[in-house]
Amino acid sequence: MSNAEKGSVSVPTQQCSCPTSQYIYSASAYGFAGELERPSRHTISSQAASVLAADGGRGSNQVQNFRFDGFLSVADAHTEVGGSHDECHNLHTTYAFSTLERVSVADMLTADRVVSRLYIYAPANPADNSEPSFTVTGSHFENLRIAGYKVDVELATSEFHISYDTHTNAGNADDWLLASQLAKSGKDLQKLENTYHALKGITALVERWKEWKQKDEQRSDKQSGEKHSHCRTYLFSPVKKLTLEGYSGTDIVILGNIICIPKFGVIRLADLLVHGHYRSFTMFRVQMCSGTGGGADGGGTSGGGIRP
Repeated sequence: MSNAEKGSVSVPTQQCSCPTSQYIYSASAYGFAGELERPSRHTISSQAASVLAADGGRGSNQVQNFRFDGFLSVADAHTEVGGSHDECHNLHTTYAFSTLERVSVADMLTADRVVSRLYIYAPANPADNSEPSFTVTGSHFENLRIAGYKVDVELATSEFHISYDTHTNAGNADDWLLASQLAKSGKDLQKLENTYHALKGITALVERWKEWKQKDEQRSDKQSGEKHSHCRTYLFSPVKKLTLEGYSGTDIVILGNIICIPKFGVIRLADLLVHGHYRSFTMFRVQMCSGTGGGADGGGTSGGGIRP
């Protein structure tokens, strides 16, 4: 047999170490972004953004010493995304990281560090139909201050890691749903909507949640209904503890992970969105709706992946 003929001999499939999968990786991260609407319009495009290629690999980005008009400043923002096959556990692993150093948004939200970490694990075996799992363990704030008050905030990372780490399990995390927390707050939601434009739609959100909850309770088969549909999207407020240290007034209102500040607007912490094939985690969103219109958000990570 000639060398050319030898070179054409195919290697048996069982000797190939590549995973037998058509998995498509998906992950992205950004440091921060902003949009001012008034008194003048200006867009701050997504800074330090990283996007993962469909075949996986690694990507990173960094922005340093960013300042805009006294409205937004960040000393350092760096992100990283990655995706690969873990041979030891036969899993497709995907991650997205975003870290901000010395952040200030309108001098109303400041922090020494904001860290967002999202990991997603999906079985590589085509015969394994189990759902991908995820965790946001490691995400945290350091020296966070809002409206001048130090914020004592604790995220429910362990609860989601242990009990609500898949889409189906997340369907049982009723107490962590934003709509559920709004409904239990005892606040006049319609009045808050009228006061804070950034809250428009929360009353309707709660009403839809009540309708879904009623339907779920009426179902005899809890495992096959709409509640566990792969298309159902859940918006969580995974904040276990949120207090403003030393604050004794009544004008600042806290609703789950939402902080309403009079004559300024709304600040949201740790928004977690869970879909069947997608997870999104945003560490903060500042939405101004009084003297100035617009806002900024940061610490954004997202990811998913799908096996056709």
